[in-house]
Amino acid sequence: MVRPALRSRTKKRKTVRTPGGRHVLRILDKKHDYPKCAVCGAPIQGVPKLTIKEERKGVKVPTRPYGGYLCHRCLKQGIKLAARTSAGA
Repeated sequence: MVRPALRSRTKKRKTVRTPGGRHVLRILDKKHDYPKCAVCGAPIQGVPKLTIKEERKGVKVPTRPYGGYLCHRCLKQGIKLAARTSAGA
């Protein structure tokens, strides 16, 4: 039997066929929530939900400036604001 912590029904289960022909139950790791924008708190598009192990391994974030840190709307506002302030100087 599995550990008591893994017996919770909130854990996802997957039936896997082993090379020996047996069917065993695998308990899947939970995924974290989507990364959020640092300014508005909206989910960042282009970055998936990941497990702890996948996060440690690393994931390719959007290649735009501040990709993976700011959402596209806040980035657009920041660029506009920076252009306005530098144009007036």
